[in-house]
Amino acid sequence: MPSKTFIVRAHARTIYTRPVTFICAKCHQATTRECYPGTPPKYCLNCAPRKKKASATRKPEKGMFKPTHHLVAQSTGERTPVCLEMSSVPGCFWVRTALDWFAGESIIQYHKQKGLYSRDMPLVGYSLDEIASDIGTGNSKQEQGAIATASPPQTRPHSARELCKRFKCGDRLLKRMRSAPDFEQWSQSRDPLGIAWVYRDEKFLPKMQDEV
Repeated sequence: MPSKTFIVRAHARTIYTRPVTFICAKCHQATTRECYPGTPPKYCLNCAPRKKKASATRKPEKGMFKPTHHLVAQSTGERTPVCLEMSSVPGCFWVRTALDWFAGESIIQYHKQKGLYSRDMPLVGYSLDEIASDIGTGNSKQEQGAIATASPPQTRPHSARELCKRFKCGDRLLKRMRSAPDFEQWSQSRDPLGIAWVYRDEKFLPKMQDEV
């Protein structure tokens, strides 16, 4: 007779199976199965639904930590490798070190206009220095795109394809919105750094260039 042994604090408990006869809920046939104490089964072995594999419901693991910037302490010159990860706030990024990359407990954030801050207070005495050697060399296409969208745009006309990648939208939506009167506000809400864009002479230009 099959059995299982459980250790409950200071003693061990052994439970045994017992034959249970029931009516299958699917084929409506009487069947007998060896079951452990508890709720009796509803289906026979032929009608029992298959269990899903654990790998099918397992959440994908987070990628390896690959720094994109250095967090520089201006007083001592100490440089800590960090990675910028997009947050739910447009134009705002979490600044994560290798230790909190998987834990997700970083309290430091970066914004293009506010700069570095922690718990809604400016982080004085620190700055970010981009690791230029990592761009276009060892990173995947997805990581390169994240770094590219996190960087300020170059002061040059941009193509529709570049803006679609930066805004993470389709070309049809961009084509429809480029002639809208509120295109600047819409583009600013889509830009990862909160930069407004203008469409002029069939070219997309960042607002910083249009103001010069």
